[in-house]
Amino acid sequence: MLRIAKRLGRQAPLAVPPARPVIGVPEEYAAVRTTVQERIDQFGANWSALTGTVWTARAADAADAVPAFARRICAERGIDRVTRWDHPDLAALPLDAALAADGVAVVPWRGDGAADAPASGAGADSAWSRRSPLLRAAERSRLGIVWADYAIANTGTLVLLARGGHGRSVSLLPDTLFAVIRADRLVTRMGEAFEAIRADHPEAASLPSSINLITGPSRSADIENDLTIGIHGPGKVYALILES
Repeated sequence: MLRIAKRLGRQAPLAVPPARPVIGVPEEYAAVRTTVQERIDQFGANWSALTGTVWTARAADAADAVPAFARRICAERGIDRVTRWDHPDLAALPLDAALAADGVAVVPWRGDGAADAPASGAGADSAWSRRSPLLRAAERSRLGIVWADYAIANTGTLVLLARGGHGRSVSLLPDTLFAVIRADRLVTRMGEAFEAIRADHPEAASLPSSINLITGPSRSADIENDLTIGIHGPGKVYALILES
């Protein structure tokens, strides 16, 4: 401890904790207010800087835009199987039918754990074959589609709450991710997202099983500082912002 103190320019370790004149978010930072359009622009710039692709469309055109962009991603990347959240706003769109017309199978992440698509692959006597059929079906999907709970503009981050039909595997297992974001769910900073989650889930029993923050494609450089894309999650990410 003495060596650490001296490296910090102190003669000895502190006997009492240092004063904290500011606790939490500094006032000047918390006071920052942005318009919806500013948040859309900021998220788009940050998401793009991370090599993500971002589009915008009118919320009124979601029934056409979401399937169209999903089909475009599948065509460009040669994808023939998709897994998606069992989210009511996604389910209300003609998404599954549009993908099926292109020969793309869709695996909804159902809250009851059932799989609508066959979970082929491993042999009947393998450990993997004894896993959840839904998990095995999703694992063989190359595109995951989610409806983001929130998005953070100043970091270009998706906020996904895992629960029921909103499984985190959908955003982690496939090599490509497509997120749909409502513009009114865009916040300026991370603290605002956590404040909104606390407001939406005041009781501990209603909290999601996990909160996943996704900022661009998966990146890892923990082995010899060699940056690798797509090791721990999707290596290609797309976002569609639905403007009111």
